[in-house]
Amino acid sequence: MLADQERSYWLAKHIVPHEHLVRAWLARFPDIEADDIIQEGYVVISEADISRVFNPIGYFHTICRNLVLKHYRKAQIVSVTAIADILNDTLADQTPSIEETLDARAELQFLDQIIQNLPETCRNVFICRKINGSPQKQCARELGLSENSVEKQLARALALIAKSYGQRDMPQRKTTGPTRGNRRFS
Repeated sequence: MLADQERSYWLAKHIVPHEHLVRAWLARFPDIEADDIIQEGYVVISEADISRVFNPIGYFHTICRNLVLKHYRKAQIVSVTAIADILNDTLADQTPSIEETLDARAELQFLDQIIQNLPETCRNVFICRKINGSPQKQCARELGLSENSVEKQLARALALIAKSYGQRDMPQRKTTGPTRGNRRFS
């Protein structure tokens, strides 16, 4: 089980910003008190093993959906439209589309190519600091550099990466050199 602080961080990062989606879904049920369902949902999720949850808002929505069903099972009179709404249950899908996935992969390939083209020291420092997340002192020790060199090489790597992204976004010119009219400068 996660520690309380880790669970609080997980809830704040994955559930709270998207809670409005579940609230909007709950608003379709006039005989359901959304605040009660949300509160009870938080109680359930606070006791659950969330270490293997891959779609947090979908998981929370399922918990709330089950709580609504539980409410209707206990109720003596149930609206037919309410049952239909639950059966046609929809919540905005948080899964990226195929296009978004392909764009993200292309972006990662572009970045990987830029990183591979960096000068060796810049590349090693960038990987150590930004990819591995190691502290500057540790990178300096691992790479046999001074901390000052690590800092400068990281700044250089970031500048080269930014330049590559900037060049990618600029329209390509098809000139062969500076010209004046139809003549080339010598």
